[in-house]
Amino acid sequence: MSYNLFQPEIRENLKWMNEPEHWEYTKEDGLIIDAPAKVDFFKDPGGKHVAHSAPFLHLQVDTSFQLTTQLQVDMRHLYDSGCLMLMADENNWAKLCYEFNGDYATIVSVVTKNGSSDDCNSERVVVDNPHLRITKIGSIISFYYSPDGEDWKLVRYFGMEIADQFIAGALAQSPMGSGCRVNFKYLNLTIPNEDSRF
Repeated sequence: MSYNLFQPEIRENLKWMNEPEHWEYTKEDGLIIDAPAKVDFFKDPGGKHVAHSAPFLHLQVDTSFQLTTQLQVDMRHLYDSGCLMLMADENNWAKLCYEFNGDYATIVSVVTKNGSSDDCNSERVVVDNPHLRITKIGSIISFYYSPDGEDWKLVRYFGMEIADQFIAGALAQSPMGSGCRVNFKYLNLTIPNEDSRF
């Protein structure tokens, strides 16, 4: 079963963490988020930068699910990005981002466990509207990127042994800049059937 969470009859289930001053659903059942200045989710293991402030529109998800989007980011400042994120609590979460590294767009992933984040920079993105996907099966999580929505590349594979339920959704951030607009074209949630996997 798969559906776009931004459809009018479904999106009332979504909730904000750090609701921004401006956001809107589009006529095409997408979502625009204007991230404020200096907002981020990151817990520097050295303690230099700890933030829990970026706009995050989310819902509670089952143990196993798949979340997919296509997005466009108005990249003007270092680390401006749009992301998919899943979270157990403030100290245990992970995000997959389409992010500006100062020179060009890249895929970046951050995994935070027990209050400490890592930061992994992946490949350069050569399209303006890439696709991102999170797949979670039990405690195993996979991050994927696709330039066209057909050919998917595994970005990261890891586990999070947390019994509590997760929330997941769309995130916009501008850690170093004056703000950033992110346009999510859709946000598809897929729940596997008992007899099938993703």
